[in-house]
Amino acid sequence: MKLILVLITTVMLASCGFKPMYGQFSDGKGDLRDVMANIRVSDITEQGRPSRVGQVIRNSLLDQLTPFGETKQAEYILKVTFLIEEHGYGISQSDSVTLQNLKLVASFQLEDVNSAKVILDSAARALVTYDLAQSDYSNMIARNAALKRLSQDVANQMATRIGAYFNKTATEEHSSQ
Repeated sequence: MKLILVLITTVMLASCGFKPMYGQFSDGKGDLRDVMANIRVSDITEQGRPSRVGQVIRNSLLDQLTPFGETKQAEYILKVTFLIEEHGYGISQSDSVTLQNLKLVASFQLEDVNSAKVILDSAARALVTYDLAQSDYSNMIARNAALKRLSQDVANQMATRIGAYFNKTATEEHSSQ
């Protein structure tokens, strides 16, 4: 019974056009991993200064896009800018804030090195809420952990969107031939 269910599911997925994003392109010329390895991630700064959030975003992107190291001859450059918004809410009886919202918005552009043309312009957003304690140290640790989670989340979103873009482009090129 399980075998029949697996076969039916496989046939249904094949008939609906499902294909794994990181699989080999249908023309047999490499795969998405090879294309994404040709992306150079530029330094990510906050208002022109190095920041820990920018560093975490960049390192997460490098881990996902170029897991075997950056290439010297990149075909694409990824440029990222970000904005952090903080809002307190959950007011207690003593008029102190009990919850903190952190929102990270990262805008990114993927540029073709040869033509200097922006081929993908998008943004990734993430939001996290954490409790505020009476200890400043606990609040600092909670904020830093929240920023790290946000940074990794937006990096995942960016890598997924870039992968989807190249996957769609390869599919369109193949269907037009």
